[in-house]
Amino acid sequence: MKLSILVASRSVKHILALLDALGAADLPYMFEVLISWSGASSVLSKLKVFQNRSVVIIEQKPAHYSSDTNALARTAKGEFLLLLKDGVIPDSGAVAAAMDAISSDYIGIVGANLRSHEGQLSHAGVLFNEKCEPYIRTHRGASWTDERVRNDMFVPAVSGAFLLVSREEFTEIGFDEDLDVAGEDIFFCLEYRRKFGKEILYVAGASAVQTNGATRRAGSALPPSSGLAKITSLACEQVKGERGCVMRKPGVRIITEQPGWILHRKATEVQRHLGNVKINEDWPEADIHYFINYGMMLERPPSGIVVANFTHYDPDHLGDRFVDVAKNVDHCIAVSRATADQLRALGIPKEKISVILVGADTRFEPRLTLGVVGRPYKGGRKGEDIVRNLAKDSEIAAKTRLVAANSGWDLPVWDFDDMADFYRSIDYLLVPSRLEGGPVPFMEALACGTLAIAPPVGVVPQFPHVGYPAGDHQALRDTILRLADEHLSYREHLSSRMFGLDWYGWAAEHDKVFRGLMYKIHGPGW
Repeated sequence: MKLSILVASRSVKHILALLDALGAADLPYMFEVLISWSGASSVLSKLKVFQNRSVVIIEQKPAHYSSDTNALARTAKGEFLLLLKDGVIPDSGAVAAAMDAISSDYIGIVGANLRSHEGQLSHAGVLFNEKCEPYIRTHRGASWTDERVRNDMFVPAVSGAFLLVSREEFTEIGFDEDLDVAGEDIFFCLEYRRKFGKEILYVAGASAVQTNGATRRAGSALPPSSGLAKITSLACEQVKGERGCVMRKPGVRIITEQPGWILHRKATEVQRHLGNVKINEDWPEADIHYFINYGMMLERPPSGIVVANFTHYDPDHLGDRFVDVAKNVDHCIAVSRATADQLRALGIPKEKISVILVGADTRFEPRLTLGVVGRPYKGGRKGEDIVRNLAKDSEIAAKTRLVAANSGWDLPVWDFDDMADFYRSIDYLLVPSRLEGGPVPFMEALACGTLAIAPPVGVVPQFPHVGYPAGDHQALRDTILRLADEHLSYREHLSSRMFGLDWYGWAAEHDKVFRGLMYKIHGPGW
C-alpha cells in the first residue's frame, strides 16, 4: 500500500468531509485512512458504517495527539504517512502534489498551504527567529494565493496539520509524547533533519482548508513554554541567527552574460533567492558551477558539480557546443519540455535533465485598464476630484490601472501618436464629468469599439455605455469593482496557467535541483 492517512478526530462532520474530499481526489494508488476517535461514543456508530479494510476507526480516550498518532503509525501499512489534524480538508490535488514532491529521494518531509474557509492564509511552513524560536510563516491578512507563498520553499519545519513523511522514518523517531499540547510537529521535523539529513519542503500546490481554524493561532510564535526550551535548543544547532534561515545552503558560482542581458537577470534571481551565490567571480571551491547558458562553458571546472542551462538547439549556431556541454556537465537544466526532448534525442539520459520554466514578473497580472481623456477645468465639472479619489483607493488599485491620454489628471500618461491607439489599448474609457456637451472622447472611443463608463451627460444616454449617477463617487467605485471582477474572472483561465511561474518560482526550482544534486553526490547532510 502506498499511503496511510492518519487523523485524530472528535468530529463526525470533519471526518465525513475528509472522506468525501479523498474520494473526489481520485488518487491513482491504494491508500488507507486510520482514525483515532476521541469524540462521544454515542455518535461513533455514524462512522462505523464507513469502517472497512481502507478505513479503520480506533477509539482512544483520553485523547493525546502525540501518543495517538504514534499508535496509528505503528498499525499503518502504507509506505508513506500523511498526518492530518482534525478539520483539515485537502483540496482535490493536494495529496497528489505532496506525494509527487516526496518522490524525490532528497526530500523527506512535505508540508502544505493551509487556509481558512474565507481564504486567508493560516500556515505556509515554520521558520525561526533570531532566538531560534519557531513561528508560523504567515502574512497577516494575506490570501492563501499571495505571491509570497505561491511557490515551493525549503523550510526548517512544517505543521503536523498536514505532514507527509515515510512511515518507516516516522516510526523510527515518532512524536515526542512528553511535549505538552503543541510543538511535537516542530520538534519532530528538527529531529528528522538531524537523523536523516533530508530536506523539508513547503509545497504550495498541497493546499487545504482548516475547517476549525489554525491548529494554533495564525502567526503564533511559540508552543507552550514547557516544550519551547527543548525545541529552541535543537533548533539552534540547525538554524542561523538570521531570521528564518535554514543553515545548510550550497555555494553556487554562476557564469553568465554581463548586466543588461536577460541571462544575467536569470542569474541575479537565483542569487537573490539562494543567497550563497556569486556571479561571474572566481570561486573554484564552489559546490556548484552553473553556466547560464551552455555557451558560456569553455572548459569544465576542475572540481564541484557542473550544471548548464539550455535554451534551444540550433545545429547551425553553437550546435556542436550544445551537444558537447550537455554530455560533459553533471546536470542539464532545460527551459522547456521541447528543449528537454531535444537533449534526450541527442543521447542525454532523462535523469540528467530538469525542466525549469522561466515565468513572468509578478506585476504581469490581469487588471482592468481605465483611460481618461481630455483636459480638466476649473470648477471641477470634469470630475477631477473623483479621479483623484479613485487613484488613492487601494482596492481599485489592486484590480485596475488608471491612465490618461494627457497630463493634468495626476495619472500615468500613455502617449500615442494616434489617439485611436489609446482608445484601443484600454478596456473602458472613464468619463468622470458632471456636465458635458459631448463628450467627444466618448464618441471617439465608441467608434474604436471601446465602451465607456459614463454618467447620463450630453449625448451619452443615446449610445451604449456603462452608466452611473453623475458625481456619485461610491456608485462609480462599485461599478468599477464589479467590472474589474468580471474582467479578472474572464482572464483567470489564462492567467491561472502562470500560477507560481514567476522569478521566485524560477529560483525556487533551482534550489530544488541544486539540493537534489548535493544529496545525490555527497549524500545526506552533504
